[in-house]
Amino acid sequence: MRPMSAFYYVRENKGRAGIVIFLLFFTTLLFLAGNYIDSNYYYWKKAMEYSDRVGTVSAISTDEDQKDFFAFREKLKSDESLIVYDVSGYGYSGLPWICTMGFEMGSASMVFNSAEDMGDCFKRLGIKADLSEVKDGSVCLSSALARQYGLKQGDILDASVDKNISGRHRVGAILEDDSYVLFYVDHTDTPYRMHVMSKELSGQALRDYLTKLRGDSKVHIDQPMSVEVEEQFAPFKLIFGAGIVLLSLVLAVVVNSVITGQYLARTYEFGVYRALGLSKGEIYGKCAREILAMDLLAIMFGAVIIFLFLFLVNELYYIPAGKFLPYYSNMGLYAFLTSNALVILPTILLKGRSMSKADVTEF
Repeated sequence: MRPMSAFYYVRENKGRAGIVIFLLFFTTLLFLAGNYIDSNYYYWKKAMEYSDRVGTVSAISTDEDQKDFFAFREKLKSDESLIVYDVSGYGYSGLPWICTMGFEMGSASMVFNSAEDMGDCFKRLGIKADLSEVKDGSVCLSSALARQYGLKQGDILDASVDKNISGRHRVGAILEDDSYVLFYVDHTDTPYRMHVMSKELSGQALRDYLTKLRGDSKVHIDQPMSVEVEEQFAPFKLIFGAGIVLLSLVLAVVVNSVITGQYLARTYEFGVYRALGLSKGEIYGKCAREILAMDLLAIMFGAVIIFLFLFLVNELYYIPAGKFLPYYSNMGLYAFLTSNALVILPTILLKGRSMSKADVTEF
């Protein structure tokens, strides 16, 4: 292996390189930290997806005898691009869940007028379920949420399970689904709400279309759940992002101090390279290759450790408890890339600049 190659220094100085690799390994742990923080957002992911796909239109108190609501209902049902499910005006609560970080999070629910409507909506949403035992008064929930509460098909869900639950509901089906949403069947002959799906639109585009059709009618159109969830998590993400930058700067100082000591002992070596005719650019390149080689080894080592840890902690602890720690999150990737860049780039620039000035005649 030639002295100018990327891994020459690592191979010839395993102890010193190992210290740097160990320190750089901590930048990969911030990927795990980001996943842990973003896991709170994960629990809302499916609920937000369903809310984007299914808009809810409700009667409001200023609409006398709900004339506007029922007129708007007929307009929507006559629109061939829409699918309308009548819903009781009475809403049921969701089940709060304990997130990966250990605290209780809110709840979400959807109500249908019949098992047939629920089945049709599930099919359009891609939810797999056997609804043969679902009837009026039934409730359906995901296997993850069922594990959190120790529920199984046929059990009764009422206030004894959670104080927010009103009435008695039989668990009609456990869904092959990752959501933390409760799905009720509550039949009514006088609907005062309706779920609306479009064959083409979703999210805000669906709401905008419904708003255009509504005109001056006195009805309420919900906003996508993602809007509220994003607003709630925005400060959380901002605080975490600031923490990532602070930790990265501290780690950058530590790593740079360690590498500085190692490169100071090599000043004569780089002076010889300069005497042999290597340009400053080539010296920068050698320093960059060495540091990036150690960084690559740290990332590979960190990836193995992190994904092994995620697999074990999910299979042995979180999944049996109805929870989950994501294997990937945008926040985790942001945390790792930010930390790694703040550590590696200044180190390369400082060491390259220092070694490119080495002069063998000074020794």
